[in-house]
Amino acid sequence: MFNSKNCGEKVKTSQPFDCAQDKRPGLAFGVSSVERSGLTLSGASLPRPQKLGLAPSNGSRMTRSQGMERWAELISSPEKPIILRGEIWVTPEVLASAGFNQGPEGLAELASAMGADICFFPCSNQSTLSDFKEVVELSHGAGMGCGVTLNGPFQQLSQEKGLLGVLEELGKKPLSLQSQLTRETEKITQILRLTEGLGIDLILIGDDIAYGSGLYFSPFVFRELLKPYYHTLASQISQIQSAAGWHSDGNVSAILPELVDCGWRFFSLESEHVNLLNFKQTFGDRVTLIGGIRTIWLTGEKLNPMKREEFLKEIKTLVREGGLILASSCGLFDRKFLHTLTETYTMVDNLKDF
Repeated sequence: MFNSKNCGEKVKTSQPFDCAQDKRPGLAFGVSSVERSGLTLSGASLPRPQKLGLAPSNGSRMTRSQGMERWAELISSPEKPIILRGEIWVTPEVLASAGFNQGPEGLAELASAMGADICFFPCSNQSTLSDFKEVVELSHGAGMGCGVTLNGPFQQLSQEKGLLGVLEELGKKPLSLQSQLTRETEKITQILRLTEGLGIDLILIGDDIAYGSGLYFSPFVFRELLKPYYHTLASQISQIQSAAGWHSDGNVSAILPELVDCGWRFFSLESEHVNLLNFKQTFGDRVTLIGGIRTIWLTGEKLNPMKREEFLKEIKTLVREGGLILASSCGLFDRKFLHTLTETYTMVDNLKDF
């Protein structure tokens, strides 16, 4: 079963919701089930409006990408200035407005039509072996790398109990919270075992553990509470021969060295709150970034020449330090973003002199 992240300005919420109905601009990483997210494996019975110019001219809904070849190069030579393209989060509303169904097939078709190199599929602890096989076939069949996203243990508890409830329990009953994190980590490891040998290229674990100003708790608490579980998850992902990735909203700068030490290689972080260039320069080819498109570049009505130049300069600076998966900080939660993102891909295609 698959879920989705409704993105934009980050809003922490204690209850999962149906993002096909709720119009709030954001929530924490992922929701708990297919039914609540609006994404289904079979796709919704929705009208298909004109696909905003995204449909391939030959009428096919899928085009062959060179993404798998580019992914292999990124893995083998992380220091090379390679740009891959792929959005981590796309809401069901955007899929429907662009004329695609709201299941994995729609995500793959949209990614393929936009020229992405890797397609990300949101999964849950209810995902099955057949679900994972399907997303690999969809992405690899179109020549794209295959990425899946899963809630981390802290995120899952935050959705079930509410963030404030989790933090209150951390203060009053830390041993109880630790046992719950152990339970959630074991559930994730069971799901990861299903993916072994399937050819999933990147598994991204999402745990929102920070505000814009810093962590929800001290770095010491992170070391005691979460770091051991992160070691376990990153190690298992590597053992099943997938690349290990991690995401959080907010400013996690205080623990970046320890996150790298856990074994994560791919990092989806908000450039609004984390100095991505400094992070990359510090850890070199031990780190590959997923990001580079600031929220303001998608939400602005139009990029003026000065902003466009600023945007390209930042992208080029990041890529000079090594491979990059170009993605937005906020995800695609508005159909207007599709045009801006397609324009962005074109600009990046024309970049030279890395």
